[in-house]
Amino acid sequence: MRTIQKMTQKMIMLRLLLILCGICCGVWLTLNATSATGMAARPPASVVEPDTTGDTAIVEATPQPDVGQTLHEPIDGFLEIVVLLVTGISIGFIGTLIGAGGGFLVVPVLIIFYKFIPHYAVGTSMIIVFLNALSGTFAYVSQRRIDYEIGIKYSVVAIPGVIIGAILALNISINTFYAIFALLLTVMAYILIFVDDFCLVRENVTDLPMRRTLRDSFGKTFVYSPDMAIGFSGSFIVGIVSGLLGLGGGIIHVPFMNFIGMPLHVATATSHFIIVITSFFGLITFLGLGAVNIDYAVVLGVGSILGAYYGARASIKTHSDMLKKIIAILLVLLSIKLFLNIT
Repeated sequence: MRTIQKMTQKMIMLRLLLILCGICCGVWLTLNATSATGMAARPPASVVEPDTTGDTAIVEATPQPDVGQTLHEPIDGFLEIVVLLVTGISIGFIGTLIGAGGGFLVVPVLIIFYKFIPHYAVGTSMIIVFLNALSGTFAYVSQRRIDYEIGIKYSVVAIPGVIIGAILALNISINTFYAIFALLLTVMAYILIFVDDFCLVRENVTDLPMRRTLRDSFGKTFVYSPDMAIGFSGSFIVGIVSGLLGLGGGIIHVPFMNFIGMPLHVATATSHFIIVITSFFGLITFLGLGAVNIDYAVVLGVGSILGAYYGARASIKTHSDMLKKIIAILLVLLSIKLFLNIT
């Protein structure tokens, strides 16, 4: 009976993944067709220039990019699409494995290797973070490790922060953005390597308010009592940082929820659920501001969907000490590169 249930769950997950990939591809093709039609319908601009004889000559000029278009390296050929897809799979796998959403890797990758302007990298990252978190959340739902009540409460507080952060991202200088992001990556690398376990509330939960019990699909029971007051205030701040830097918030939210007394596995799963909600409002905000590149978002997003699903499965059995050190070294290298970009 259990075998049949597991096979049914796998089939449902596979269908959901295929539907998500189909939606992404459909949106990509639709927007590309719309863009191509718009460019074809737009005649080249005519510029009147005087010639050497004193007469005037009409010169056709190449259409200039619209204000909403990004300045970055274009996707050039099938090989680069494959590279982007593999990058997305890696980001989705790593992000879901540690409950971070993947944005902490997407933004520096887009800035360093594809020459994105920071706020376009943040806006594009929001779509990828949303798809990654959505895929990972499907897997965590089957594991029954999500605390939905806490997730919804923290999301409601974090959403205004995400919108505020998205607006701030358009109004800070490039060098300031590089410095803030590089500093955050350095701090996260330090935490991954040197900070093992920390908790704000007492471990004895029998006499604490809001004592919660959660039993996952593997039969493991989690008993915890998070400090909700600090959780609410922290979620709003995490929301601002998420919108400002395009992180989704998991890289901060997971250690933060662990900090206020939630078990790590529950914090990781609940963090993904929160990211789905907050990143959705973030990407809507950035789409409204015209700061998203759909091509990169779709290719990296499809990869992150696949990577997130298997990352959630791998999180069940993974001993993460070595993985944390490898990720920390990667974060340090990315932060050094961002510091070197400051002019």
